Amino acid sequence: MLDFRTFRFWSGEGRRGATLGAMLGSGLVLLLASTPLAAEAQAPEALPEPSAETALLLSSGDKVTMVVFGQTDLTGEYVVDAVGDLNLPMVGRVRVAGLSPEQAETLVRTRLNDGYLRSATVSLRLSEMKPVYVLGEVRSPGSYTYRYGLTVLGAVALAGGGRVGDRSITELKGEMLTARERLRSLELARLAQRARQLRLEAQRDGRTSFVSDELIGPEATALMRGEQEIFSLQRETERSEVGLLRQQVERLETERTSLTQQRNLIEEQVKLTEAQVRNYARLTDNGHGLQTIMVDRQRENARVRAELARIDAELARNGTATGELTLRQRDTENGHRRRVVADLQATRQQLLETEASLPIARDLLESRARRLAASDGGTESTGWNVEVTRTQRDRAVTFRASLTSVLLPGDVVQVSPAKAGTGEAPAPAPTRGGAVAPGPVSQAAPALRSSIETR
Repeated sequence: MLDFRTFRFWSGEGRRGATLGAMLGSGLVLLLASTPLAAEAQAPEALPEPSAETALLLSSGDKVTMVVFGQTDLTGEYVVDAVGDLNLPMVGRVRVAGLSPEQAETLVRTRLNDGYLRSATVSLRLSEMKPVYVLGEVRSPGSYTYRYGLTVLGAVALAGGGRVGDRSITELKGEMLTARERLRSLELARLAQRARQLRLEAQRDGRTSFVSDELIGPEATALMRGEQEIFSLQRETERSEVGLLRQQVERLETERTSLTQQRNLIEEQVKLTEAQVRNYARLTDNGHGLQTIMVDRQRENARVRAELARIDAELARNGTATGELTLRQRDTENGHRRRVVADLQATRQQLLETEASLPIARDLLESRARRLAASDGGTESTGWNVEVTRTQRDRAVTFRASLTSVLLPGDVVQVSPAKAGTGEAPAPAPTRGGAVAPGPVSQAAPALRSSIETR
């Protein structure tokens, strides 16, 4: 049998020398990859017990209360920022991460006495520490206020206790039915959005009809029928609006043709009357014409020219009206097209969101079904796997923990049911009041993927 020290030696953490030669000589190197010991080496390390000094060290997110006697501008509450500094008036940034409150107090006093104040009297205390976060198979995942000496069991109790093994079958069935209904709603929403997308694409491309071979089933058939009715109605409405505007444009074009013909006739009359005026003017100059007749000829010429000007004005108004109606016709067509494109983009976005939610809904339904099966017919007892993620030297490290492990501010506790038959010796299941009791669960009961999914 290999002990753990021998394995640590092979991984480079023990002494080097004769032990390595013995391992190589006996051929145990190949055996290590297939033994449970190799898997054990990959598991997180055990959570170290914090010392009193470690628990009181300042870190990012801690809130401190500082009192500088005689300096109200400096007195107040400050939060250690993400890089571990306190941003103080006058002094600026002071690095306090990794210091105890007493050490931070001394550092701030030294900084204030260094050219800012004389013999500053400073009092600094830790007023609020970072919360602990409890996730996984608990009733109320979330953040909770840290208290000195808080253990994993206490944190689970704050989160309402464990979820598996202490709930009624009726409640679990209700959750499973809710998850099933959610999945069904998403599937129907996807069918409806896909049918709407096909209809909008047909409208965008100006097609007269649309069909789909991918949507089958009674629900899909009903949805496609509804979208085809909407397609026909909107297409008929658009054709009606555009058709009315087109008829008005055609009427104005006919009127313009008539006005143009009238103008040509009146223009000939203007030329005739001008010729008559010129001819009669020569007679009048020779003494063979009457002045009154000359005036009548000029008056007739002026009347015809006025009629020509009126026709020109009518033609101008006709052209303006024709242009406005043509613009309205194009705006109507473009407005329908813009609405179709906007609806198509929104539908595509909704379809993407629905398709992204479907795998989560399926996994959630499967998780609810497994939990129901475990609580309904499971006979094998199981305990709990607890992992604690703690920030050490600006790096998140995950440790194995037990229900009696002591936590530090900012720790993230992940609670999941241990799988039965794994040969592990997990912690017993915590209940709402913080007591320890076994909880039944079958081999199919999976570890929770996230705290959001349990809700």
